[in-house]
Amino acid sequence: MNACIVHGPDASEHTEDDLRRRPDLSDLYRLAAQVDRDRDLPLAELQSRDRQVGAGLAPAAAAGGRLDLVLGWLEAVAPPTEARGLWRPALAAQLAGLLAFALGFSALAGLLLGSERALVNVLVFLALFVVLQWLLMLGNAVVLWRLWRGGVPQVLPVHPGRWLVARSPPDTRDLREAQPLLRLLFLRHGQALGALFLLGAALAFLLLPLLADYSFVWGSTYALGESTLQAVVDALATPWQSVLPAATISPELLASSRYHAAASRLDAEQIASMRGWWGFLMLCLLSYALLPRLLLWELSRRWYRRQLDRAVLAYPGVERLLSRLQAPLVTTLGEAAGAASEPSRASGEEAPDDPPAVTEPDSLLVELAGALGPAGTAGFEELSDWRPLHRLALGTGDLEQDRQQLASLPVEEIRHLHLVVKGWEPPVAELADLLEVLGPVPRCSVYLAPLPGQAIPHRKVEDWRLFARGLPFHAVDLQLLSPVVSA
Repeated sequence: MNACIVHGPDASEHTEDDLRRRPDLSDLYRLAAQVDRDRDLPLAELQSRDRQVGAGLAPAAAAGGRLDLVLGWLEAVAPPTEARGLWRPALAAQLAGLLAFALGFSALAGLLLGSERALVNVLVFLALFVVLQWLLMLGNAVVLWRLWRGGVPQVLPVHPGRWLVARSPPDTRDLREAQPLLRLLFLRHGQALGALFLLGAALAFLLLPLLADYSFVWGSTYALGESTLQAVVDALATPWQSVLPAATISPELLASSRYHAAASRLDAEQIASMRGWWGFLMLCLLSYALLPRLLLWELSRRWYRRQLDRAVLAYPGVERLLSRLQAPLVTTLGEAAGAASEPSRASGEEAPDDPPAVTEPDSLLVELAGALGPAGTAGFEELSDWRPLHRLALGTGDLEQDRQQLASLPVEEIRHLHLVVKGWEPPVAELADLLEVLGPVPRCSVYLAPLPGQAIPHRKVEDWRLFARGLPFHAVDLQLLSPVVSA
């Protein structure tokens, strides 16, 4: 009699070091592509493959959790490929950083070199490199706060660069679905580019005064008195006035550096004294622009990792993938080594069967007009190993009754709507009106169920695709269901 062996920790093929890494956007792209490819494979083949992969990853993933298990599976079934050609994502990020540094250097160099008679306006400097930077960072901080307060990002990994390659502007649906990814890109690169811009500006403000003699003046058409400006510069210099008194502005320096082109004649002593603004302006640039930007950079880096971790685990299909990975692998001693067997009996005990159906939290399944048929979700490969938290059947009564059923649902608790329709029938406007009640739900998956033994015509698929793009949900995807074929 063949004995059953349930693969456990001793069958590990991966170490913890192989899995202890963090995901990147490229992993999200690969995950989406692999999930799409898996839709074309039979369910039995998916279960056999993922059980074998999961058996090898289980010991190392036990320390890291679900995320490491997904990333280890991705490395096993879809290893990353080397980018071909000169254009690589890492190279693009480096070029963008170099460009931001050069722009910062050029911006401050332009202010210095473009100043008439080498007299640099202090108010323009503070407006561009302190006040404007603070306004930009305030907007960035608001975005980071909203991201931190927000829920799991429902990310469709559609790279925005494809719009440029295809030379076609995005429509409303494209922008809505790409918004979470754009926020991740903002987290990943926005603060780094801002910091490099200010670093380039600081370097220009350090080097150019070594090569030319600049003086600093101030003046305003508005009634900006010396006492008002003195209070402003004293407040700005508060952090370092006791440590670096030379980098503060005295009332005498402030009064002597007030300038009007039509009336002012500057002598050598006055010009020399006006150079005293340099230390104050440099510390303003470092303390009020570059340092806060570096802090935002560090915060954004941490929040980017947090958001990306959650996006990988929230991607549609990952819950079912995890249920297959965590199911025990059963083989028989009489078969070839490493081959997975069908469930069998040994020593009077029943071997583990198919993995239990996973229940997706915060999900709702809406079946329209009995589209699933008598077998229900068990009759289709994409839904056979999955159960929704809520389930509702519509289209069997009048429209008002359907509205009442939808209105009774806890919509604020639902994160993912699964809508199953008859793919051979055309979409109707009444369905779109009915789904308006579920508008706050962030994600919707539309499943097209076929007639038994028949494929869904291409024109019907396109009709439903156009219908899905007009739905009020933040992200919508369309899938064709495949009936389970009995062995």
